[in-house]
Formats: sequence, structure tokens, C-alpha cells
Amino acid sequence: MNDILSCSLDDLPESGCKGLSLPGNSALEVPFFVVRYQCRLYVYRNRCPHLGIPLEWMPDQFLDREGHYIQCSTHGALFRIDNGLCISGPCQGESLETMSFRTEGNSLIISTGE
Repeated sequence: MNDILSCSLDDLPESGCKGLSLPGNSALEVPFFVVRYQCRLYVYRNRCPHLGIPLEWMPDQFLDREGHYIQCSTHGALFRIDNGLCISGPCQGESLETMSFRTEGNSLIISTGE
């Protein structure tokens, strides 16, 4: 696996999200997002399991109004932050794809799987 330094943890607000991307296997990039929630980090590929499209409605806007669920901006599906499971919407029972990561000091390191 290749590890790529992605961002500083200072760029991730508590109870917030940040959309990022990594170079992919081709000219395309692999978009993903990081959620900091209840002092933990969660990293998911930015792809709705229903339509295969990005989830956010504006840059870094992945959570519902209350900040309790990840929400697809296109059809309103709700996903649990802690495991990416869809609990409401057309992809109910499916999950967001997790991305491997670790932290080193104040840095978030993403594993690309290549």
C-alpha cells in the first residue's frame, strides 16, 4: 500500500468534515472525505452507493443539518457517521466505502491500496 500525507488534523474541526482527493490510478483523482465526530476520525470515499456521485452539496458539507449523519445531497440518504451504513433513503442497508488511514503526530495519512 502507498501512504500519502493528506492533511493536517488542524484542518479538521470537531464535529466537522473536509473533502479531499488523492491521485488515482489514472488521470482521475480519488475523492474522499474525513469526518471528525466525538473525538474520532472517519474516512470514506466520496461516492454515494446508490448513484455513484459525490455526496456533498457544497465543499466540505457532508453532514445533515443537526450534524448527526452523513447526508447525500442528491436524494437525502442518511448514513451513520461511525460505520457509513445507510439508514434512510434508496440505498438503505448499503454502506459508504471506508478508506484506510492512520495518524502520525498532527497528520492524517491515507492508504491508497495501490
